[in-house]
Amino acid sequence: MNPFSAKTMAVARRELMQRVRTKWFLIGTLGAPILLVGIMILSGLLMASSLNSSDAAERSIGVVGEDDLLEGLLVEELLLDSIVARAAPDLDGLSGLTLNERFTASDWDYLLFVPRMEAPQEGVTGPVQVDLLARDNVQGGTTRQIGGALDRAVLRGLLSYTDVQEQEARALLRSGTLDVLNVSESGRAQSQDVFQGLSIGIATLFYMILILYGQMIVRAVLEEKQSNIVEVIVSSLRPAELMMGKIVGVGGVGLVQMAIWAALLGAGVLTMAGLGLFEQMRQAGVDLAAMDLPWFDLGISLVMLVLGYLLYAGMFAGAGATVSTEADAGQVMLPIIMLIVLPFMAIQGVIVNPGATWAVVMSLIPFFSPLVMTARLLLSEVPAWEWVVALVLLVGGVAGMAWLAGRIFRVGILMKGQKANLPEVVRWIRHG
Repeated sequence: MNPFSAKTMAVARRELMQRVRTKWFLIGTLGAPILLVGIMILSGLLMASSLNSSDAAERSIGVVGEDDLLEGLLVEELLLDSIVARAAPDLDGLSGLTLNERFTASDWDYLLFVPRMEAPQEGVTGPVQVDLLARDNVQGGTTRQIGGALDRAVLRGLLSYTDVQEQEARALLRSGTLDVLNVSESGRAQSQDVFQGLSIGIATLFYMILILYGQMIVRAVLEEKQSNIVEVIVSSLRPAELMMGKIVGVGGVGLVQMAIWAALLGAGVLTMAGLGLFEQMRQAGVDLAAMDLPWFDLGISLVMLVLGYLLYAGMFAGAGATVSTEADAGQVMLPIIMLIVLPFMAIQGVIVNPGATWAVVMSLIPFFSPLVMTARLLLSEVPAWEWVVALVLLVGGVAGMAWLAGRIFRVGILMKGQKANLPEVVRWIRHG
């Protein structure tokens, strides 16, 4: 069967035009990027608020313990961060349950219990474990502030056992930042964060496409089954042509939406350039023009993503042919959705270690390779034989799934009533 025959393309054109002319297509196409940007901005604001919020300055922190030196230094460092802190002599000598009971009966909002700090011996010391007692949940900003003051106090306490003077100790309390750069064959370096963000972005987009358009394929098949003209349709074209036409048509809807989104993105980029924002970003250290993207790897990834869509589209079409109601459709789609969720969840692990054995194996399995291999290509040097084998297996998987789905669709498209069980589906495949 020619997958792009005139009859197949006629079905695809009908499916495409029928869906892009609806008001919901327009609402979804224009509303999705607005909603996505809004969610990103809101989540960023909430995260920034959570990270930066601190109630330590508004609450009193008592400091008590077994080491007067560290206790005094900790109070001093907390005060330097504008945190209300002072020693709690009324609780000296208490520990364990007794200290906890006295704390709950006191006026302190928080209480820091400082253990005895041992002098460094032969340049090695153990960690200093300080307990923060609180009556309720402590905000993230508070713990970071107190943790930073504790680090400085401990370092100053350890330096006090040496000949380092106070001003020299202050000079030593500097921190550094680490930026990992991936160097391409052309010699240009790019921050690793860019590739990690790119791999997560591609995985998220592909995940959304599969879930959204996979469900659309199932519903398109259901619409034909629930109509009274499906028998007339299959009398003029083969069921496989009808199935392929719906897959291509729904895929075309996705292409139209992405083309509109790309146009909106391009308009946004031109607007930013006109406002001089790119120049401001470059002066701030973010030079988008200097980005050296791995275009060859991105090309391979695009091919794998298209093949991945065809693989899952065939599964959704076959699954839709086995049911006759929306309620049954939700149940039959669940296993397919779980196959999509698994590689999406694995992306975080791939980012941490793209060369792990399990990541290599997953990147060769057709159901997982579109997402996992794409992430590995962007994050590491993948041997050529691995992505070639992954492509060959994926092409074979698409062909095999098209054969299976075609045999199921051939019988299932004319079946009405109850959902087919597994033995029936197997019989369709064997004799379809």
